[in-house]
Amino acid sequence: MNIKQIKEVMKKYGKAWINQDTDLLISCFSEKGIYRESPISKPYKGHKEIANFWNNTVVKETESIKFRLKKCYISNDKITGFAEWECENLYKKKKNIMAGIMLINMKGDKITYLNEYWNTKIK
Repeated sequence: MNIKQIKEVMKKYGKAWINQDTDLLISCFSEKGIYRESPISKPYKGHKEIANFWNNTVVKETESIKFRLKKCYISNDKITGFAEWECENLYKKKKNIMAGIMLINMKGDKITYLNEYWNTKIK
């Protein structure tokens, strides 16, 4: 894994979030990829579970999404990537300002594991 791979997949992920495009989001993950919305949430395993979560949370409950990828980093052993991000949206009709970081493992250009850590301020 390298910084270029992290940036490319995270730009695609951000575009999927902004456009609420489940197919584009799923294309970021390996077939058996794991997505965790937070370290204490249930992990969604595989395209079907990730798509169900995404459709019920992002597509159904979120609108007016603005996503900005900030800095990306990689561990010294090149196993774990880190991506800082910011997002503004309306979630359940309330304005949210979010900031977070994603921990990412990849195989080739696909995410095998993604764990988000984030905070939200509701305006």
